[in-house]
Amino acid sequence: MVEQSLLQGSYRPDLIREETVADLFKASAITYSAKTALLFGQAALTYAELDQWTDQIAHFIQQKGYGPGSFIGLWHTRGLELHALILGIVKSGAAYVPLDREMPEERLQVVMAEVGAAACFSGDLPSLSCPLLTVPVFDRAAAVVPLSTGPGPDDTAYVLYTSGSTGKPKGIPILHRHICHLIRAEQSVLNISNTDKVYQGFSVSFDMWCEETWISYAAGATLWVADATTAKSIDELSTVLRNEEITVLHAVPSLLGVMDDDIPALRLINAGGEACTTAVLNRWSKPGQNVFYNSYGPTETTVTATMIALRPGDPITIGMPLPNYNLAVID
Repeated sequence: MVEQSLLQGSYRPDLIREETVADLFKASAITYSAKTALLFGQAALTYAELDQWTDQIAHFIQQKGYGPGSFIGLWHTRGLELHALILGIVKSGAAYVPLDREMPEERLQVVMAEVGAAACFSGDLPSLSCPLLTVPVFDRAAAVVPLSTGPGPDDTAYVLYTSGSTGKPKGIPILHRHICHLIRAEQSVLNISNTDKVYQGFSVSFDMWCEETWISYAAGATLWVADATTAKSIDELSTVLRNEEITVLHAVPSLLGVMDDDIPALRLINAGGEACTTAVLNRWSKPGQNVFYNSYGPTETTVTATMIALRPGDPITIGMPLPNYNLAVID
C-alpha cells in the first residue's frame, strides 16, 4: 500500500453555491409543502407550517432589532419550538448559539459574554447578561408577510462551542456557505430521500445535530424528534426506532455498541463523533438491508470531512474526503 500525505476529494463545483440554509429550507418548503417535516410526541408540523411559523419568528427577531451580525443564544428544551427557533433565527439573518441544557450556569454566562450575545431564547434561565426572549406562538391564521431582509452566504449561521484542547469553551463560527456546502457534499454520498424518516436525538450543541437536521430538511425527509427521556434511554431506544420505523440513524459508535440492532426499517447508519470499533461495524452493517457509513471531521470543517461505506470484516478507516475537501497529514 502506498502511503500518501494528501488525499483530495472529488472536485464538484456544482455543490458550491451562493446560498444560505434559509434558501435550502425554503426550497423544500415549496416542493414538499404538505409533507410532514417534524414529529414530536403527538405533535407534527408540515413543511409549509414550519415555514410559516419560522417566518413569524424571524419577523419577531428583526422587530427586536436583531439580524446579520447578531448572535442569539438558545437554551431551550427539546421539541418543535427548538427547531422552529433555529430556523427563525437563521431566516432573520442572525446566528444561533446552541447551549446544552446540562451546561452549568457559570459556563453559560461565559459563553454568552464571549460571543457577545444580543439575546437568548429560554423559558427558564434565572439570569443572563443579555435579554431573554420567549417563543412567539404559531399563528396559523396570520397573513404571510415575506421577510424584507435575510442572511447572505457569508453571514454566520451558528457558533458551536466545544471544550477546546484546554477545557476552556471555544466558539467555532460556521458561515451559511459552509453548512450549505456540507449539506450538498454529504447528501451526494448519503442520498437521504424525501421518503426517509430520520431520528433526531443529538443535542443541538453537538455538531452531528446538523447532519440529522439540515440534510433532512434539504432532502424533504421527516425528522422524528426524541424527547429528553428517549434521547437518554438506551434500553428503550431500539424499541422506539423499531416502532417508529426509523430509516436513517446518525449515532456515535459507543451508543451503537449498547443498542439492540433489530431495527428492520433502518436502511442507513452514519457512525461518527468517535472512533468506530470492529464489533460495532460487524453487528450493525447488514449488506442487503442497510448501508453503514463511518464518518470523521472536526467541528471546524463543518461537522464531517470524510466518509466511507463499510461492510462486515472491512478494515476500519475514516475513508476518503467528501467532495471539495482535502485531507492532509502534517508533521
